[in-house]
Amino acid sequence: MTAPFEMSFINLSMADATLIRTKDRTLLFDAGSESAAPKLVSYLRSKGIDKIDLLILSSDDPAFVGGASEILRQFKVTEVWTNGGAYSSPLWTSIQDAMGSATSRAVVYGYNKSWGDLGVVVLNPQTSRLSGDGDSTVLKVSYGSFCALLFSNSVAAGASSSDAGTVVGGVDSRIISGPVPVACPVLRVSHHGSANAASFQLLNKANPTDAVISVGPNPPQNLYPAPTLIRRLILNSITVWTTDRLGTVSVTSDGSTYSLKSDKPRDTKYGKFLEGVIYKGATYWPAAPAKR
Repeated sequence: MTAPFEMSFINLSMADATLIRTKDRTLLFDAGSESAAPKLVSYLRSKGIDKIDLLILSSDDPAFVGGASEILRQFKVTEVWTNGGAYSSPLWTSIQDAMGSATSRAVVYGYNKSWGDLGVVVLNPQTSRLSGDGDSTVLKVSYGSFCALLFSNSVAAGASSSDAGTVVGGVDSRIISGPVPVACPVLRVSHHGSANAASFQLLNKANPTDAVISVGPNPPQNLYPAPTLIRRLILNSITVWTTDRLGTVSVTSDGSTYSLKSDKPRDTKYGKFLEGVIYKGATYWPAAPAKR
């Protein structure tokens, strides 16, 4: 590690996993899909990781937790936080079977844990549950005075068809009306950057400087990331980082200042590409080859 705190949004295409590390702690938020598990394991091994102090599983969505069983088999995991949903799928059964001696805890809004300068507090779900994957886990991760909001697969109700959609009853409104402060310079956008992620209300309250979208090709519709979502971020003067074009995006911090870097350069070419998608109607994903 080159800094006392490092957070990596790992490029797993349409599978999500975020690695959080300090000198003596390793946390993993979600574990990607089953098909991406070998890549995730390889990435963690390349970082010299053989133990995970805390694995946080956001939902029952295979794109977010499908690789959890393999992670639990390959690494010594001390503690697992779960979303607390009433999951009964074969996927969730396999995760529970693989937990072994790891301590398991269902967490809700306000639950927190700290290790020195590193702290994690749960912002979602709340005791009163919403339905479906839209009620997935949201975290606030802090190191010293630096913090980041990490969404997984939750949605902001009301923001799907309009940039100025009124958010009523969704995860965003619950978070911004709660007692835990949410102003953080880094935001991990939920749901691969769907149109109903990161409402204007959330962005105004959190006031992030940088937003990371974990995404990859999602044929046949290729719905994510949505141009309306990218436009919403740009209109709030937020720097956008997408893993499909930039690779793994990493944040380092000394507890006061922070910096971001990516596998591929976030240069003027990338900026012009985003501008084309937002303002000129350019296609984010190239058209699929015609069938012969």
